[in-house]
Amino acid sequence: MTAHLDTRLQRLKTELADHVRIARYLGLDFERPIQSLDDGYPENAVAWVGKIIERLLKQLWRHYHVPGSPAGKTLKDLIAACRPHIRSRAVIEALRDIQRLRNRSAHDGFAVADEDGLTAVRRLLDVLSWYTSTGSGALGGQVPKLAPAVAAKAEFLAGLYVTLDYRLVKRFELSRHTMYQLFVRERGLRSEYVELLLSKDAGEVAAVLSATGGQLLQTRLAKLTRFLILEHDRGQVPEALREDCRVVTYDHFMDTFVDLDRHVADVSGSYPRLDAELLPVSGDLLTADQRSGELRISREGGAGELLERVAVAGGNLLIVGRPGSGKTTLLKLLVAAATGVSARRYRFFFDLSVKSRGERFADFVTRTLAPYMTVEAQYVYPVFCYFSRAGSVLCALDGVDEAVPELTQAGFLELFAELAEVVSAESAVAMTSRMSFLEDSPQVRRLLDGTRLISEKLVNQLHAQGVDPLRVPRFSVLRLDEEPAGVSPLAAQLAAAAGPAGAGDASPTRGPAGGATDAWDGGVAGGDALADLLWRHITEVVKPGLLPRAVAFFGLAFLRGATAFTLMELVNAFGVAMFDGGRVGFESLRLRPLFRPVHAPRTAGTAGGPATAGGTAVAFRHVAYQELLAAEFLRAPAGRDAALDSAAARPRLTEQVREFLSSRSDLASADDCVLPVGVYLVGPSHHLMLRRVERPVRLDQFPVTVARYKRFLAAVAGHGSAQWDHPGMPAEYSHQPWRERLRVPGYYNDPAYHNHPAVAINWWSAYAFARFEGKRLPTSLEWEAAARGADGRLFPWGDAVDLTVINCADSWSGRPLITYATWREELDQGRLEDALPSPVDAHPGNISPFGVREMAGNVWEWTATVLDDLNEAVICGGSFDNPYRAVQASSKGTFRRRGCSNVVGFRCAEDLS
Repeated sequence: MTAHLDTRLQRLKTELADHVRIARYLGLDFERPIQSLDDGYPENAVAWVGKIIERLLKQLWRHYHVPGSPAGKTLKDLIAACRPHIRSRAVIEALRDIQRLRNRSAHDGFAVADEDGLTAVRRLLDVLSWYTSTGSGALGGQVPKLAPAVAAKAEFLAGLYVTLDYRLVKRFELSRHTMYQLFVRERGLRSEYVELLLSKDAGEVAAVLSATGGQLLQTRLAKLTRFLILEHDRGQVPEALREDCRVVTYDHFMDTFVDLDRHVADVSGSYPRLDAELLPVSGDLLTADQRSGELRISREGGAGELLERVAVAGGNLLIVGRPGSGKTTLLKLLVAAATGVSARRYRFFFDLSVKSRGERFADFVTRTLAPYMTVEAQYVYPVFCYFSRAGSVLCALDGVDEAVPELTQAGFLELFAELAEVVSAESAVAMTSRMSFLEDSPQVRRLLDGTRLISEKLVNQLHAQGVDPLRVPRFSVLRLDEEPAGVSPLAAQLAAAAGPAGAGDASPTRGPAGGATDAWDGGVAGGDALADLLWRHITEVVKPGLLPRAVAFFGLAFLRGATAFTLMELVNAFGVAMFDGGRVGFESLRLRPLFRPVHAPRTAGTAGGPATAGGTAVAFRHVAYQELLAAEFLRAPAGRDAALDSAAARPRLTEQVREFLSSRSDLASADDCVLPVGVYLVGPSHHLMLRRVERPVRLDQFPVTVARYKRFLAAVAGHGSAQWDHPGMPAEYSHQPWRERLRVPGYYNDPAYHNHPAVAINWWSAYAFARFEGKRLPTSLEWEAAARGADGRLFPWGDAVDLTVINCADSWSGRPLITYATWREELDQGRLEDALPSPVDAHPGNISPFGVREMAGNVWEWTATVLDDLNEAVICGGSFDNPYRAVQASSKGTFRRRGCSNVVGFRCAEDLS
């Protein structure tokens, strides 16, 4: 061992001696790790540190009455079980480092160096500093003098400074209501001290100082690092003491770390401003049924009142509403009310719409809060997490659906896994989303409901952060209504501010992707009032000659995940003429009525730190503006090609983009049933995609009927089917319908059913029939594209709900079956027993833009898309016994290829080139 190492060992031994009381009480030997290092066996030092940590955690386990016994538990299990009682990220990171080092030392082939042993001892000291400073005195065998409320406050303060990498030097319990703590942090050759005197009031302080002879605070430390923290400050603190210390009340101690007033002022002043008139917004507070998991209305009324009630009572809340329904304003009002309430006075607002697509949540929080916090940047997120997990703040996350890497359940899971650091039994998180599937999807609801978690990844992530999933508060759901008559607050505000219709409508003929041949009319009238109002505002601000470029730049940017733009990016895209007088700044931006200043993340190639308000970055006032431009960009085939070809990742397609595209489309109808080559919008609302159809194909106008299929059976009876069979079809299969399963025994014999869809046919038979007619089965992509058209409509006829043009469970029940539970009840009670397929031409209105009929409802249809490993094929369209919500053009399922069912039929397709 070198002399340098001996010096370090002596210092570590001295620091360990400061915790001798803990060692004596728990029977620990702190000298063994040091001796092992001095003898040249760092692996033994790591092993001894691991044993000490296990003993400490087992004591914590028993003290906090963690269910079960700690005996025989691994270090990993002990850390996970005790984590809810350890709020400091620094301590958890120390425990993980020790676990990692011990795992290495326990496996052959991994060299353990002297530095590894030293690291293990240093991390042990970090844990001991927290253990002795924040834990109950009973943990160390000391009978506590402090009143429980004072002990809890002292624990909170000590944990905060441990989070900031301080260690406890001195700790004195001076009376039941007074405690003294001294912390130190090493910064190179410099030591930084913080001195805390926590007490009840000035009278208590005077009594304690008198009893100690006035020597307690004479340490010659800087005033900024000395705090007298009182429960009540009635102005009785001696002036000399005020000059020597910073005197604060405990309730306002966080003010020394956070400038809450400035944060709230900036939140209130950013768009939408809170001084503007707010239309009344009502909502329904939903809770999950314990048995079925279905959401049911528990309260209804003013959304603001419901929101504040949940926030004050504690717990987590998901606010769901359509674009412009007032979610952001309600959340801002909740944050702005922080100064007027005692419960969770510290409330932080995060605008997730300006979180860049690849930015970590921790980096985003640091970027957002750094201007308002007095700690160094590397401590902003750890301190925020500490405050959140301790139940001291409310975390308001606006637009979680705009922050996920992709709009899928997996994408939300990835974000929620990052949010696990701020979620605990004491946390209060309020988040907003426009994604209705967060409310509707049982899978996602279980992600949000700690008592019903089904995601192993999220469970593991919560455990890794020390959060017991069963202790996470349930997420309530606040569903906002639209006021009045389906008009959102945003639409009402735009309507009130709008000028005469058509004043700014421009109709350029240049395509949004730059093509000169694609006709493009920005003034298409649609059924979406919000889209029309937004478009009118855009065309009032953007000059007609600039409109195609604006659509191309901002529309494609949204599809690539970019919602914030530096002013230099705008200069590069549009030229300096975009700014009045050539002065580049937010105030001179000619498009300023559409934008708001934001704090943008640092990106490659830009210098300096985060943008300042009014400085270097902007985002649209409401994301719906950019979503409308994205929809306009996608209206032209060249735009869809560009979106699919140029995006580095999967294009970002929201349900609102799809709605705008569908409502404002001027797609011409055809009757030849030909699906042209091109890019089509497909997928369910939470997983929208652009996919390319590579060759033109003509689909059958109607599903294959009983009469057509009987002609095939006659041909098979006369000549066999070998020439049409799939090479993989099992030899024992025939092409006869599974007649025993038919709801109508004479379905294939009674002429009354000849024009009904052929059902009870397996995939192998559907494949053979298609070859018999010189055709094939359509792929699931071709099927969906033919049903939805180029504008991504929900149903073949559009987005409108119309029970008169479809054969589904709702039409047989005679009432809307809104939820899964309602449909299940209808099915279980036998009220759908009479449901049957209808003739293939029974609903003339069930027609797609290409003239293909009966693609929604009636019967599911086989496709050529096969999952070979499962021996299943994709079926599309929904059937007569499915609820309306399950028979959209995007509806898909899988069915075993050998399966036969009354609800599954098929249609054919033929290639045209």
